[in-house]
Amino acid sequence: MNQAPRFRASISDPGLAGLYDLWDRLRRRLGRLPHRREIDPTELPREVLPGMLVLEREPSGRFRCRLAGTKLTEIYGFEPTGWYLDQVMPPEPAAFRLAMYEEVLREQRAVFCRLRFAVPGREIIASDRLYLPVLGDISNRPTVLYGAQRFLYATEVAGEPDEHGVYHLCYDDPAVG
Repeated sequence: MNQAPRFRASISDPGLAGLYDLWDRLRRRLGRLPHRREIDPTELPREVLPGMLVLEREPSGRFRCRLAGTKLTEIYGFEPTGWYLDQVMPPEPAAFRLAMYEEVLREQRAVFCRLRFAVPGREIIASDRLYLPVLGDISNRPTVLYGAQRFLYATEVAGEPDEHGVYHLCYDDPAVG
């Protein structure tokens, strides 16, 4: 069953939708996932750049942040570039994220989610996130995640998250055609 229309409709933020559309056009035109070098940074939607994140799975299986937008640095209160996921997150949330990232790479499909996000002293309570698998520069295996997020305030969030802090989780159709 083709989930792509339902998936795309779940992305309400124009910047995240534009990032997905760019990635989807590339994978359909190429007939495979794009390599990192095939994504032209000048074509990325400008509104996602401050919340952009590039994660790379290293041979050890750990995920290292290769690039973090300025909004992420501001919200997190530190520059995450160069850090590993397990260095900046508590074990339980890190394990959930790791499993989600691994599924995105293994199944070669995008994920859109709304996750609880709490920073002491801030009103932000959640973020909409889009993660896209990309082929690494060295191998033809997906090892890179392009991600972007939009931070949400209490007035923008309805319902309660599950035990993992998830309000909404939707995977794209892995089919390329």
